[in-house]
Parts: sequence; structure tokens; C-alpha cells
Amino acid sequence: MRRVEFKTLFLKAANGEKKAAGVTFIELMIAMMLFTLLMWPLYQIFQWSANSTMKTGDLTIAANVASELIELLKNKPFDVLSRLDPKSGLKAKMDEKDIQDFLGKTFDDKFSTTAGRFIRSVEITPTKPIKTSRGDDFAYVQIVVSVYWTERTGTQKGPKKLFALVANENAPLITQ
Repeated sequence: MRRVEFKTLFLKAANGEKKAAGVTFIELMIAMMLFTLLMWPLYQIFQWSANSTMKTGDLTIAANVASELIELLKNKPFDVLSRLDPKSGLKAKMDEKDIQDFLGKTFDDKFSTTAGRFIRSVEITPTKPIKTSRGDDFAYVQIVVSVYWTERTGTQKGPKKLFALVANENAPLITQ
């Protein structure tokens, strides 16, 4: 069996004496302090990146919640949207409770009626009155969905608004 020997490294000092190589405690402390100071910006970048990712995720979910509601409303007949018939459950301005009632009645719970921590409000506005063979009508209906939410940190955000114009398929071509 071989025996391994560890030899101490020696450095020659300026005066010719041999001195053991190594670092002192103060040198180690200075190196640790420099390392910490250099790593602090990286820590801040990671923290900012995580917060930005959470905010971007919330904005994406808010856009999806608004888009889903707009698509559900766009699938309703134009006359229901423009006349806001009380039997349909639609109102010109609807808050979260009204939206949940409308979705529950209209779609037989085929779609989720709640949006979690996201609160929606809808404004339905018929625009551009026109004359048709059926009488007075509107060329478009503007649907504006506003979404509010509470971030995971507890701060309130919103409104983020998404809107769509729904054209009257029964109206003749409109010339400007």
C-alpha cells in the first residue's frame, strides 16, 4: 500500500524566507463581501423577473376572461344584444353578479360562471342608428368588458378593458 504525503506549499517572501501559502481570515472576509456585493444585482434581477412573470400571467388571464365573455355575447343574436330584452337577462351595464346570473341561465352551466379572483363588468351599447325595412335599428353593438382583480400580493389591479363591435347582419351595407 502506498502512502500519500501532503506537502505544504511554501512561498518565498521578498527577504528570502519561506512562508506557508494560504489566506488570512481578513482576506477571506473581504472576498466574501465582494462576492456578496457582486451577487446582489443578480438577486434583484431574479426577484424582478418573478414579479414580472406573475403580473404578466395575471394580465393574460384577465384578457382571456374578457375575451371569453365577449365571444359568448357575440354568439347571441344581434336583436337580443341591441334591444336588451329583459327576458334575455342582458342589461346595458352588468356587474359580476349579473354576469353570473346571465351565464347560468343562458348557457345551462356549460361555461364556468365565475372567473375566480377576476371580477368582470360589461357595458353593451348599441351605436350608429340606421333605418331598415324593419324600422329603426342599429348598425353595431359595442361590447366593453372591464376586468378587475387582486394580485397575489394583495394589491387591486384594473380595470383592463377589452371591446368588440358586433355588426348587424340584418342591416344593408352602410355607405359613409
